Amino acid sequence: MRRLASVLAASVLVLTGCALPRHDPEVTFYANGKTIRLEPTIYCDIDGSNCAEKNAPGTLKVPAGKVVQISVDGQLADGLWEVVCVYENAAKVQEGCSSPLLGKGDNFSYTLAVPNEKDQLLRIEVHEAAGAVLDTGQPLMRGSWVVDITR
Repeated sequence: MRRLASVLAASVLVLTGCALPRHDPEVTFYANGKTIRLEPTIYCDIDGSNCAEKNAPGTLKVPAGKVVQISVDGQLADGLWEVVCVYENAAKVQEGCSSPLLGKGDNFSYTLAVPNEKDQLLRIEVHEAAGAVLDTGQPLMRGSWVVDITR
C-alpha cells in the first residue's frame, strides 16, 4: 500500500510539473578557452515593471582584441535582445558598442568583436526587451546580464 501511495505521489508531481515556476533565462559567454553561464543581474515582469536585482555581474578574462561568443537560451531568443559593450581603445579612451536587435527565434548567438586588435573589452551587457516600449519607440528593458572583463 505504501508503494502505491509513493507511485501516486510521484505521478502527481510529474503531472503538475508544468505548473512549477520557470527559472530566469541564462546567457553563456565564451572567450579565451573559458565559459561562464549567468542568470540576470536585473529581471522584470514582461511589461518591464516589478524589477528585482538578482545576481552579481560575472567576470571573464578576455585579452585585448579577442572576441567573445555569446549564446542565449530559447526564452531570450524568442523575444528581442541586444549586446552592448564598453571597451578601451589604444589611446586609452573608453568607447561603446552595440549589436542590432536580435532574436525573434532567429538568433541564439552573437560574436562580439572590438574594432581593433589593441582594443580591450571592459564590460559586456546583454539586454532583453520587455513587452512595452518607451515614448521614443525604443523597447523597454526587461532583463540585463552583465560581465565585467579582466585582463
